[in-house]
Amino acid sequence: MNPRNMRILPALLGALFIFGVAQAQEMDHEQMGHEQMDHSGHHNITQEEYDLLREKILPYRNYTNEQIMDNMMQMPPTHERYISDAQLRGDLGIIVLTHGAFEPGDTYFANSLTGLARQHPVAIGYGMAMMNGNHIQSAINQLEAAGARKIVVVPAALSPMGTVYEQWAYYVGEREEAAYLPAARVTSNVSLTFADPLAEHPMAARMLLDHAREISQDPANEFLLIVGHGPGEPADNEIELKMLQKHVESVKAEGKFADVKGFNFQDDAPDEIRSANVETMRGWIEEASAAGLDVIMVGYLLSTRGIQHKIPVDFAGLEFTFNEKGLSAHPDFAKWVEANALETAGQL
Repeated sequence: MNPRNMRILPALLGALFIFGVAQAQEMDHEQMGHEQMDHSGHHNITQEEYDLLREKILPYRNYTNEQIMDNMMQMPPTHERYISDAQLRGDLGIIVLTHGAFEPGDTYFANSLTGLARQHPVAIGYGMAMMNGNHIQSAINQLEAAGARKIVVVPAALSPMGTVYEQWAYYVGEREEAAYLPAARVTSNVSLTFADPLAEHPMAARMLLDHAREISQDPANEFLLIVGHGPGEPADNEIELKMLQKHVESVKAEGKFADVKGFNFQDDAPDEIRSANVETMRGWIEEASAAGLDVIMVGYLLSTRGIQHKIPVDFAGLEFTFNEKGLSAHPDFAKWVEANALETAGQL
């Protein structure tokens, strides 16, 4: 086996373990509640809407209508899943919004929240909601039917900079302009509150540190690179990098690594921007290796099935060990969701 492949193997084994656990849980979870999927709206886009998508989404600027449609159809379908027992009643209802990552990832994420779902009525809204917020409305309706008198919407997002977060905020009335296509806002007969994203919460740094320690052998002789997806717009990316830098400083101080850096790919930005970011990170890896440091890498990413598959290509020819786990795979992520929801509801 190639030595480089052997150094990546621990992370791959971890990802395969998560995959297997999720598959084993999937059948049980089918009985936990109603699920509604929606990909149909993508087929009814008008020319005006295509033009608006080109204006709002950087990668679509030079796409044909057919290319935009093909790209949208490759995204996880928008759907909701009610995960509490149908008999559970409660004054506080919780909706967790997440990008979604197809199965088995969606079921794994749902199962990570079952502890919270035993205490309060909980629904999950999956998807980017580019066309409509019907799945969020459906979740609201189910929580109200379960007796909720207050609903907290928790965005499973790293920062308020991304377009997915902005679209969710638009639907719940926290933002005036849609990040994608405008559509009907959600309505509720009870108090509806939009919680904060993970952003600068100290639990994010602890999750990153734990993922680094899973692959670390000798921190004092290691360079840790924390890589993120990042927003496409340069100004938004600068803001997010400042947030990430706080986690970098915390991880470096507590982890005792020789050096720690964090950077975003800006995966949805034009090729020239993304390529420049890759070259910056390649340069750091090369410098660290030349200085005799081992290079380890973790993702400032929510999903384990996101841009991780691009890492071997982006850093081909370099020596490093990569933990592919997204933050949502960490046990503390569910704890953050619960703490965020209860704090926002004024119950902490």
